[in-house]
Amino acid sequence: MNITSTIVGITIMGAAAPSVMQMTLAPVEAQARAKNFSKAESSAVTFSAEWEGKENPGWISNPDLIPNNCEDPAETSTRAYDITCKGGSKGSKYEQAVTRSFRLSPDDGDDYENPNREYAFEAPKDHSHVPCQVDDPWGVIWYNKHLKAGNMKACIPPDARTKQAYLASDPADWLYDLSDYGWGKHPNY
Repeated sequence: MNITSTIVGITIMGAAAPSVMQMTLAPVEAQARAKNFSKAESSAVTFSAEWEGKENPGWISNPDLIPNNCEDPAETSTRAYDITCKGGSKGSKYEQAVTRSFRLSPDDGDDYENPNREYAFEAPKDHSHVPCQVDDPWGVIWYNKHLKAGNMKACIPPDARTKQAYLASDPADWLYDLSDYGWGKHPNY
């Protein structure tokens, strides 16, 4: 009986040994992956947090600012980037990669140009004596429709109320074409 039990036990162990070995190594492999993931995550999060909201992508002129275990940040959309960092030996089955996104500060918009003078709204054919409301300064949201319902013409936007306001305005900022409106051709038009 002892020999039979021993032979059966050895046979079972022989058949189960690869599975037992794999179960024994699984926690060690998971720990190695977690350690590598932690290193990659730390680099990616630190870099993205450092550059979030900054004015200029300084790493372009100084690549030394990019951690050694990270790739160059990839621009995904205007002023938005992804950085991918890796942890562990290159090509190892335990190597882990992490990608984090960040965005630089938005452009201030000072470089906007409207060379063809294309406007978002069609200019009214005529204006009434009524100034536009504060919450709808050009009358394009609701006020001109309200005036039209009362058989009145469009309201006068702030940039056209006085000659000084007209000349101080920037035609690139107009919502519709005010050129030749009462004060002659705008000098910047």
